[in-house]
Amino acid sequence: MIELTGYQILDRIYSGTRTLVYRGSRLCDKKSVIIKVLRNEYPSFSELLHFRNQYTITKNLNLPGIIQTYSLEAYRNGYALIMEDFGGISLNQWTGDRKNGTISGGFFPNSDRPKQYIRYTLPPPHHSQRY
Repeated sequence: MIELTGYQILDRIYSGTRTLVYRGSRLCDKKSVIIKVLRNEYPSFSELLHFRNQYTITKNLNLPGIIQTYSLEAYRNGYALIMEDFGGISLNQWTGDRKNGTISGGFFPNSDRPKQYIRYTLPPPHHSQRY
């Protein structure tokens, strides 16, 4: 587990090759948050730039269905991205739990095919016209 000043870390919810994602609570207001950090203790300049750009792009997207980004905090030799926690689970967890019979409906309503549900509920991507 990580330690980040001002936050209580509750659980690690994702471990990837480049990032770790935790569920936690912001101590000042007890707000549930998601905390994303770089896995590498000494990230490259490119990794830091990519992470900072992710924050810069998402912090001003106030659209339905887009997770709110709260802040970018200094963490070790990099950053911690603090985001809204809406209580969701990963597709891998959902499909694994469905195979084991431990989830009944719920996260993807009226669908046994989460990828189809996502495809039909997200707006189509914007493509520029070719001339």
